[in-house]
Amino acid sequence: MQSILKISHYSAFVKIVENIKKVALVLFVILGITHIIAGLMLSKNYFLPYSLVANRVLDIPFAITAIIYGFSSIYVKTSEKTQKIAGPIFVVLSLLIFGLLIYINLFIPDKAPLNLI
Repeated sequence: MQSILKISHYSAFVKIVENIKKVALVLFVILGITHIIAGLMLSKNYFLPYSLVANRVLDIPFAITAIIYGFSSIYVKTSEKTQKIAGPIFVVLSLLIFGLLIYINLFIPDKAPLNLI
């Protein structure tokens, strides 16, 4: 009886991670396309205040969705025994990458100043 509950718990959790992976893929594509378009608009000086803000704001959400999608893809493909080790490692790596991105955005200055006009 307990092994049946263990298997159903394991498969239910893998299905949750697969659903998170699907949502992360959709957000990754939407944020990626928007970030690329904002960067192109910024380089051509189109809609300058809006494209500048979008380009500066979307880099962290784009990276986080890429990390979530990548780690969830790896997590789904691993076996049950290695998932016990891989889960906490992926969480720690995600938090470290997120902290590094925040540090880079807040404490390393940009080369070009913010000119919205």
